Amino acid sequence: MADLITRPDNRPDTPAVLDTIVPREDTLAERLLTTQSPQRPQSTPAIRIEVDGRIVEGLEGQTILEVCRDNGIEIPTLCYEPKLPGFGACRMCVVEVEGEEHPPISCSRAAEEGMKVQTQTEGLRRLRRTNLELIFSDHNAYCLPPCQNKCPSHIDIPGFLKQNAEGNWRESTRVFKRTIPFPSVLGRVCPAPCEDHCRRDEVDEAIAIRDSHRYAGDQVIKQMLDDGIDPPVPFELQPKTGRKVAVIGSGPAGMAAAYYLLISGHDVTIFERDPAPGGMLRYGIPQYRLPKVEVLEAEYESVTRLGGKMVCNQALGRDFTLDDLQFQGFDGVVIAIGCYDTNKLGVPGEDAAEVLDGLEYLRTATLGLPYPGHVGKRVVVVGGGFTSMDCTRTSIRQGAKEVTLVYRRDMKDMPAAGEVHEAIEEGVTAIFQAGPTRVLADEAGNVTGVEFIRMELGEPDASGRRRPEPAPGTEFVIPCDRVLLAIGQGPDLTWIGPGSSGPPATRNPRLQADAALLQVVLARVL
Repeated sequence: MADLITRPDNRPDTPAVLDTIVPREDTLAERLLTTQSPQRPQSTPAIRIEVDGRIVEGLEGQTILEVCRDNGIEIPTLCYEPKLPGFGACRMCVVEVEGEEHPPISCSRAAEEGMKVQTQTEGLRRLRRTNLELIFSDHNAYCLPPCQNKCPSHIDIPGFLKQNAEGNWRESTRVFKRTIPFPSVLGRVCPAPCEDHCRRDEVDEAIAIRDSHRYAGDQVIKQMLDDGIDPPVPFELQPKTGRKVAVIGSGPAGMAAAYYLLISGHDVTIFERDPAPGGMLRYGIPQYRLPKVEVLEAEYESVTRLGGKMVCNQALGRDFTLDDLQFQGFDGVVIAIGCYDTNKLGVPGEDAAEVLDGLEYLRTATLGLPYPGHVGKRVVVVGGGFTSMDCTRTSIRQGAKEVTLVYRRDMKDMPAAGEVHEAIEEGVTAIFQAGPTRVLADEAGNVTGVEFIRMELGEPDASGRRRPEPAPGTEFVIPCDRVLLAIGQGPDLTWIGPGSSGPPATRNPRLQADAALLQVVLARVL
């Protein structure tokens, strides 16, 4: 019965058999449907070329640079990226090809069968050197992130920010300590130029870079004081070398040098002229900015835990000389005495009794002592740096009746411009583009005021800031009882003499030293 039932061929559910090779009709659509796609070969043909006298194999379609790299032959390049087509913008990967007049760019020139290539001839080296000099002559790009590029110490800011984002405070501090060993201290005193160039500011606002490493450093200090956990060390501690190094000065430079010398395996002794270590950090920065016990001493403990020895009340030139240190068996000496001599105004009347050194005033204040006769005084502070700002805000805290800050340039050119508004909120009067011409005093020698002259901003100087120039006929007087000078400092070099006669001084005055090695003419003295 089943054999008698047949299925018709024209049923609607029968699939149609179509020829996909021969067009059913001569139309564009049919020709497109039946055109066969090109079939790739199963393998790319191999080619052989000669590079620097050596026969190497490559694949058809590869560039000269790709063939050389596959065979372990290095060609210098700056802009090459394997995932992108060769562009040759840097022109550092030029090579010589036999039979071609001009050296082709190897990242974009295809390799051909039988090609003879030279990669390291004298002519190519000269050409690459010239190309590199041209690149550097107009190099306006960042080789580092903008924040790290603008940091004077080039700290790995992206590195420790990444660790902070993951909540790894110890690793963040370890990354930071590769460059500077005191993140909590720097997090309180740094002017943070990195934040002015933070790329995040183009989206909403700059990252609080300074506060970020300050917080991480504080967490490490808390672990050290509460749990007895040693702070992280940025590098592997080296075996003891048996060499002894003397560091003169326990400020930030001296203690940082001692820290890295200890990690390198040397025995380090730090000599400090004051009763307690810290230098300018202890005696030049007010307590409100840098707490001494909670932060400074805690940070310095990382040096003593590594084995550093501290000797206080020992001043270079007063208690010992450089020759004495060599006689005591020290293999090297690091001079880090800081800058404690305040520059003079160079105007008439500045020798009056109430014209004070700003650093000496801050030294008394940081010891927690009120400066004699400061309460109720009318104070004028001359300068625009952080010393002048500390003198200004500390005078307010110590009860001065009036405090006026005078700076010879515009506010935007002040090193401490970020604190001006805070000082004004505290009651300070700020005057810009004015320079002192003389200090006024009565017959008894008491200061009665300071005469200033208005400044016009001229052409930029070596610092890039516009040079202030006096404007005749614009003199004015600010009545006051006391003047604090904070117009920059220099080192005290009076210790140079018998026993320490080697290091020459420049006219600045500064110690004359090698710009790269920082070594003076005496052997093993930096």
